[in-house]
Amino acid sequence: MQLDQHLHLLNQGQQRPQATKHLQDFVDCEWTTLVLSTLKLSTQRGYRMVLGKHVMPCFGQRRLCDISKLDIQQFVADKFRQGLAWQTVRNAWIVLSSVLDAAVDYSYLNSNPARGVKFPLQGRRKEPRILNAEALAKLLAQLREPYRSMVILTALTGLRVGELLALRWKMVDLTAGTIRVSESVFHGQVQLPKSERSIRTIPIGPQTRVLLDAHRKRFAAKWNEEGLLFPNQSGGPHRESNLLERVLRPAAKAAGLERVTWHQLRHIHASVLHDIGVPAKIAQQQLGHASVETTLNFYTHVIPDTHRRSIESLEETLFPVVPKCSQIGDSGKQTKAVIH
Repeated sequence: MQLDQHLHLLNQGQQRPQATKHLQDFVDCEWTTLVLSTLKLSTQRGYRMVLGKHVMPCFGQRRLCDISKLDIQQFVADKFRQGLAWQTVRNAWIVLSSVLDAAVDYSYLNSNPARGVKFPLQGRRKEPRILNAEALAKLLAQLREPYRSMVILTALTGLRVGELLALRWKMVDLTAGTIRVSESVFHGQVQLPKSERSIRTIPIGPQTRVLLDAHRKRFAAKWNEEGLLFPNQSGGPHRESNLLERVLRPAAKAAGLERVTWHQLRHIHASVLHDIGVPAKIAQQQLGHASVETTLNFYTHVIPDTHRRSIESLEETLFPVVPKCSQIGDSGKQTKAVIH
């Protein structure tokens, strides 16, 4: 009986000497070097934060072989009981699962106990605040150059802030009216964009060309083809967090607006594309989304005024056919024909 149990544990990978290593040690010695280092800087930062805040306090001193699916299911349930958001708990599970996947890949375990863990249905996401044209104008009135041009360009192109900060003049063709997006900035460091779809060439209109030409002339003394469109004082890329805290939020406060983010400026662009009837596939290419579902589900939030105009247009279309309320008497019968 003991032999059978020993063989069972051996087959499960739980009697391997390396399987007795603590998760913290595995992360420090193997996972960080072999897995985490291959990810984008922004992803690395997010994973480290999740590890330190959620995963390590619970599993750091546990042996790999002692972490069971039941333990992880309990971990997920506890996080929800603590009132954490669905996506926050999901992110913690994703990071833990990544670590355990690596333990399987490097023969520490035979299987990943995080696989198959159940999650409750995701609640309805909170609708993001959408800035309208009036709010954008108020914000711009509080900004000086080059920050004003940065905000305008973001709204006109839908670029992510990291893509905006990585733009170099050699990527801008004012004659052809295009911008090539091939780099991004995260915490002041240049890296590859978010996904392969993020590497793209987007068209720009005449007003954007005028904006960029004026910006180039304004800073002609520092201009060079390899240089950034919006460099910091030392010529390198800005840190997006610094611009948010020192420029964008103070300007929004001065304009009497609620908290404004760079992402909301990207929302403006996407919402207007939706408003004017641009097909989702084209919007996906413009915004650099990995899938058209992201474009449909997240960025095409309809501005309330647009929703109202749509309903008013629907009424104008249908009322030549259906009776108008003013033409229906107290008895509920139509008093006058609508169609002449």
